[in-house]
Amino acid sequence: MIEVSHNPKVALAYRKAHAERAAAFAKITAWFFRSKDVPLVPNVLTERSRCA
Repeated sequence: MIEVSHNPKVALAYRKAHAERAAAFAKITAWFFRSKDVPLVPNVLTERSRCA
């Protein structure tokens, strides 16, 4: 997002808002891509492979 301000107070508010959005995006991304400790089932296929 491009935000332009001629007022120093508003420019500071834009910078703070950008930092907050970046932090929220980082938290969402970290939550989405966190490692999932899920035990794998050894017999995943229900029928034998036809390619073998």
